[in-house]
Amino acid sequence: MTTVTSHTADQEVPTIVEASLVPVETTQQIIERLEGSPLLLEAEGLDVTYVVEEGEVPACRDIDIQLRRGEILGIAGESASGKSTLLNALSRLQRPPAVTSAGSVRFHPDGGDPVDLTALSEDQLRRYRWDSLSIVMQSAMASLNPVLRLETQFIDVIMEHDRSMTKASARARAGELLEMVGIPSGRLRSYSYQLSGGMQQRALIALSLASNPEIVFMDEPTTAVDVVMQRQILTQILQLQASLGFAIVFVTHDLSLLLEISDRITIMYGGRIVEVGMPEQLYSAAQHPYTRGLRAAFPPLSEPVRRLQGIPGNPPDLLDLPTGCSFAPRCPLAIERCRIERPELVPTANGVVACHRAGESTEAALPGAGADEAAPEAIDHPAVTGPAAEEQTTSATTEER
Repeated sequence: MTTVTSHTADQEVPTIVEASLVPVETTQQIIERLEGSPLLLEAEGLDVTYVVEEGEVPACRDIDIQLRRGEILGIAGESASGKSTLLNALSRLQRPPAVTSAGSVRFHPDGGDPVDLTALSEDQLRRYRWDSLSIVMQSAMASLNPVLRLETQFIDVIMEHDRSMTKASARARAGELLEMVGIPSGRLRSYSYQLSGGMQQRALIALSLASNPEIVFMDEPTTAVDVVMQRQILTQILQLQASLGFAIVFVTHDLSLLLEISDRITIMYGGRIVEVGMPEQLYSAAQHPYTRGLRAAFPPLSEPVRRLQGIPGNPPDLLDLPTGCSFAPRCPLAIERCRIERPELVPTANGVVACHRAGESTEAALPGAGADEAAPEAIDHPAVTGPAAEEQTTSATTEER
């Protein structure tokens, strides 16, 4: 019941075929596509600090990141790794006690000059929010107002960002948005609590697309739904991204999910980037032991079941970080140098890594080493079936009833 599609906006929306997940793009094809895409967002030397009674917590440090038009950039890490803090800093939605203490976030609007979002006031940021930059939070139940009909919430957002639109036109647009994510337009009269969890999340995705943004930030948008609905939401996200061409920054703790959908993946630990690479590279030849540990800790979405392995120890205390590598206390490969000297990011084949032992033949000691599965020639993307195909999934149909 599946099909797949590439991420380019000019690709035809796929049709339904009977198949399992199949390779879409090789690493080289992704690289060539991204090299031909203009820069859309870049952060340089970005630091984010939480100012609390106990002191200043370095939530993100020395973050350099780039996003190109039409790209799906994944950001993965455990709780307290800094991934959600980074997303809020990039989207300029952070609130006290979080402050951007250094660096810049430059947005390159289509047809306009680059603008440093960190230098803008709240009023100035309103020009870009939702029109250029939108967000999908991880909890639709907390994001949608339960005492207002969906119709009211959608119309408010649409008319706020297009003052020339009439209420009737805004309502028609709201119906189109719901239909785009497979929800009947008649549901506009519903309250959020009358929808299933999956429908709530899809309604939030539809709302994020109300003003045709250039970037959609997604903060674990499938965390609160079951695995069947997770797959359907992911396929719809990919279908919408392929047809509309927006870029995505997708934050999650689940590396196996990002391996399926991303063009590039950034791994964070202890508030810093420890590795950046292409999905195929991180799948079969991750250079950082933490990346390999993350991969071994989560079941794959489209492969045979395998034994999971946790990462020993606990995430670091950001108020009391180790002198050297933050991962050293948990790392099976740590040597004395790791404990006294923090590794800098150095280039790899198609990314960067911060590890003193990167490139050494140490795979046997890494979490997940020796797994029986073979690395794919290209990373599979979740099936794109279109909203109409959801009715073929019995469990999903039952849920929406």
